[in-house]
Amino acid sequence: NPDKWIEQLKDCQHLQEAEMRSLCERVRSILIEEQHTAISSPLTICGDIHSQFWDLLELLRKGGDVPETSYILTAR
Repeated sequence: NPDKWIEQLKDCQHLQEAEMRSLCERVRSILIEEQHTAISSPLTICGDIHSQFWDLLELLRKGGDVPETSYILTAR
């Protein structure tokens, strides 16, 4: 259940390996399907967080959860 996994991660609780693999596969399939997603405003643009999970959690805590807040994360 992705909603349960997200809450676990926000509470700094680890996922089981099988759950993490399943979550990564779901995210991968969504990203492949939505390669050309239309973006609408308002929008929050963020610098590269260098794959730091805790930085992402802080960003969501301060900026708001998805889908209430839309983000673009820049990367190099």
